Amino acid sequence: MEVTAKERRQVEEQVEQLLSGQGSEVTLCDVGLELSKPAALRKNVSYIVCGVIFNDKEVLMVQEAKQDCYKQWYLPAGRVEVGESLEEALRREVKEEAGFDCQPITLLLVQEQGPQWIRFIFLARLTGQRSHH
Repeated sequence: MEVTAKERRQVEEQVEQLLSGQGSEVTLCDVGLELSKPAALRKNVSYIVCGVIFNDKEVLMVQEAKQDCYKQWYLPAGRVEVGESLEEALRREVKEEAGFDCQPITLLLVQEQGPQWIRFIFLARLTGQRSHH
């Protein structure tokens, strides 16, 4: 199936809209709303935030210090602490792990890993210069 120039342009415009933080209108729902069950959030669920931050050429990655994944490259991420909003947690984790201040733009993806992990992946942009710590 050949993608037309018009279709490609529509996708590019949609991506531009998402990247500029305007969001995207969801016009259809895969599951009938009457079939979907409300989510029950339990105390033993860890909320994780993760930042996708890039400039014209590169994506911001950090090297893990933890023993089980030592020196592996990954997106800056970490647990949301009690009393923090998702955005505050993202700003804190990026600052702790990479030394940069950042501003969340839009939520890209929510992942569930088993019953006890929920990861919120944000598109964000850097604000200001790196502070060495």
